[in-house]
Amino acid sequence: MSGMHDRLVQLERLVRSIASKSNASLNPDSNSLSQPAELPRFDKPIDERFDHGSMRVTGSELRYVGGDHWAAIFDSIADLKDHFDREEQLKWDTSPDQIQDDTGDAGNLDVHAVRHSLLLYGGYRPASQAEILAALPSKSAVDRYIARYFNSLDLISSAIHGPTFLQEYEAFWVNPMSVPVMWIGLLFSMICLAVLATEASDSAHGDQVEQQSLQTNLYREMVVQSLILGEYTKSGPYVLETMIHYVYIELAIRADADKDIWFLLALEVNLAMRMGYHRDPSHFPGISPLKSEMRRRLWVTVLQGDILISSQMGMPRMISDRQCDTAEPRNLNDMDLDQDTSEFPLPRPETEMTTVLGTIARRRMFVALGTISDLTANVKSCNYAEIMRADANLHEAAASIPQPFKMKPMTASITDSPQVVMSRLFISHLFYKGQITLHHRFVLMEPTSADEDSFLYSRKACLDASLGMLQIQHILDEETCPGGQLHMMRWRVSSIINHQFLTAAMILCSLLHRDQTLDRKEEIMATLRSTRATWMRSSSTSQEAKKAAKTVSFVLARAGDVYDYGIGLDVERTSAAMMAQDVPTNENGSNAGLAFDGEALLQTTMDLFEANTFVRPGPLVDLTPPDQQGSGSFFDLNKLTNGTAPDEWMTMDSRGTWW
Repeated sequence: MSGMHDRLVQLERLVRSIASKSNASLNPDSNSLSQPAELPRFDKPIDERFDHGSMRVTGSELRYVGGDHWAAIFDSIADLKDHFDREEQLKWDTSPDQIQDDTGDAGNLDVHAVRHSLLLYGGYRPASQAEILAALPSKSAVDRYIARYFNSLDLISSAIHGPTFLQEYEAFWVNPMSVPVMWIGLLFSMICLAVLATEASDSAHGDQVEQQSLQTNLYREMVVQSLILGEYTKSGPYVLETMIHYVYIELAIRADADKDIWFLLALEVNLAMRMGYHRDPSHFPGISPLKSEMRRRLWVTVLQGDILISSQMGMPRMISDRQCDTAEPRNLNDMDLDQDTSEFPLPRPETEMTTVLGTIARRRMFVALGTISDLTANVKSCNYAEIMRADANLHEAAASIPQPFKMKPMTASITDSPQVVMSRLFISHLFYKGQITLHHRFVLMEPTSADEDSFLYSRKACLDASLGMLQIQHILDEETCPGGQLHMMRWRVSSIINHQFLTAAMILCSLLHRDQTLDRKEEIMATLRSTRATWMRSSSTSQEAKKAAKTVSFVLARAGDVYDYGIGLDVERTSAAMMAQDVPTNENGSNAGLAFDGEALLQTTMDLFEANTFVRPGPLVDLTPPDQQGSGSFFDLNKLTNGTAPDEWMTMDSRGTWW
């Protein structure tokens, strides 16, 4: 049966190849003799055959994801899809009850408590304000949680004006019943996030883990009770802030993507638009400078959630640029504004670190990513000129990042705070995400000789972005270990960023499986070995990680890797694959590392367990569009020695995966 399966797969590829060549000969635009092969046809429509997305139908669910989602890329590899479909069917035949309950959780939390969003799936008795307040810890404990919130949660804490909150906080302890219940919900949401970000989340054992789980579930329920008691659909004060925090909580306690988060995001987006956050406050003269600035910051947080969560679910974003004109926040510290401020102070220079500078940097990337999301989600064909314009916008956004958040080597970041280093990695991850989303379709298209020349820039851009994305995964995997520079920020590695790592891994798997490696097969295989080890360590708490590890193992085995991955390939098919592939050894290889501001991203190893060099992406300078080459882009080449990640990493301790 295995031999028959292989022949069917080979026949499928042959039919696709013949069809693509036939279409090329019939369509003059696809291979025009009047167009030199070395000049891309920027006005040529893009082949959308590989952008229809993926549909999964089961007895209990219909699920669609767009073409740039990792699951759709996975399904595009016929052999992989068939292999895992057979494996899944076998599991259903042997233990369907186990499959039904086999869902990923955050490791430290009760899976039954986190399976569904509390706001969407209620079923509990509504609480009064007094009952909600009774669940509050002592003031000394709350003080510590609030301090941790403002000092650790930089992705979301800029949505709260510190001095104003402190005044309200002090008044609350004088008379707790005098404050609106929605403010109490906001307080509980800040406490809950601080618990999730506590440094004990990885090192706690036994009773500590159980206590943290009980705390999280209790505070999470109090947030929902406050939203309901405060009638959140009336969109009053503190509603949007509380809803944003609640969505972040539900996201943080899940190791894998969850559709509930996307539905909650819809509530958040609609609340924000109902309250007019999508329109710039300058249109409404009655809004004070303080409230104007906080509205701009909050809108950036909503925009961030829309881009990241919608992409994670493989769906178009919910916010349209045509309906929004909210301006970028000013670079001001919280102390620069108060309730008595009547005029805006001058913004601080972008070389100066403020409480909102990271928000400004991320917004610039999100604006470019929004354009890319709209372009790739459009069901109508676009031409290559639009792709290249979006690519140029993404490079411009990356070049506009304020200096404190421009990427630099980890060895040059030892005096920087973990929050700043993590923010740099996150912004770099956003750039790679944009490149992959924009150019992945050209990697997955069956190439013809004309297409190979026309879209070579896109193929290289997607490959380098995928390698760069997994390089970030490697950095996080090492530096969030105990003793690492980012150990205190390990809670930030969540399903959101792991989704992009999955996408990058699936693209490399597809390239290797199709033998379209652009003469970088060894580099791709080394990167896949490294990411496989990372996924293996996370597979006990994440179903997506488990599937990624199996997929990468399957592809590496079929590519002739001699390591025994234990994935159940039958001998005939594995031997045939190994004989068909000639895997050269990597002797004294070197490749270029991605650099920002002329410095190598990684100059020395940071492996805490065994000396080893990182797998690095190829040069992005080669990918600069023709009209931007030589324009002083901050992407430079640095020749660095590259090694292969050892499989001994499999012995490292398991760690959670949150962002």
